[in-house]
Amino acid sequence: MKKSQNIVNYSGIGKVLYARSSRARNLSIRINQQGEIRVTVPRIVSWRRAEAFFLSKQQWVLKKLDQMNSKGCRDSVPPEGESIRIRGRDFIISLQSGDSESADAIWRILQKEALNYLPERMTELSEAHGYKPTGLKIRRMKTRWGSCSARKSINLNSWLVMIPDPLSDYVILHELAHTRFPDHSSLFWEELDRTTDGLSRVYRKELRNHQIMCFTKENSGQ
Repeated sequence: MKKSQNIVNYSGIGKVLYARSSRARNLSIRINQQGEIRVTVPRIVSWRRAEAFFLSKQQWVLKKLDQMNSKGCRDSVPPEGESIRIRGRDFIISLQSGDSESADAIWRILQKEALNYLPERMTELSEAHGYKPTGLKIRRMKTRWGSCSARKSINLNSWLVMIPDPLSDYVILHELAHTRFPDHSSLFWEELDRTTDGLSRVYRKELRNHQIMCFTKENSGQ
């Protein structure tokens, strides 16, 4: 039986699902509200041709993801001298050499605080549910909450320290579940439901109310 799905992880974009369809006549790209990317591949089209098509549209995809993330948030970034609130603590935004805008200073603060919290938290969740990820990187990502490589190494967005802990845990558990199930099959969602006490859909819906680099009164320290 020929493979019906193929998942490829691209630097700067994350996972892309290539899925065959007997009904499709043309190659197409779909990006849902969570930033998940699906390339529909007609039955007679090769995986190589499908990937070449996607790569030819890569700049469009990046632009679309950036638009989805920044909608309504462009004017919310606090300027230098104001503060942001991270897990109940306020941090003053102070530009340093090499910073071109306050966003650079904010990401630097986030990276430090994320390194202090996320590795230990991922270890706790991994041990609690029996996962064995091969590595962890905490990065500045504009459009993705996290990702999991084919080698079961996890990337987490440093912005996770800006959202409620239950949602941060959900993102971590989502990526940990991918170490067992690389796609978004029914088995994947069953696994995520198991580790979230059946609340994966609730958390997923709530996560849609949060955007990366989007500030509110609650997280701008005002």
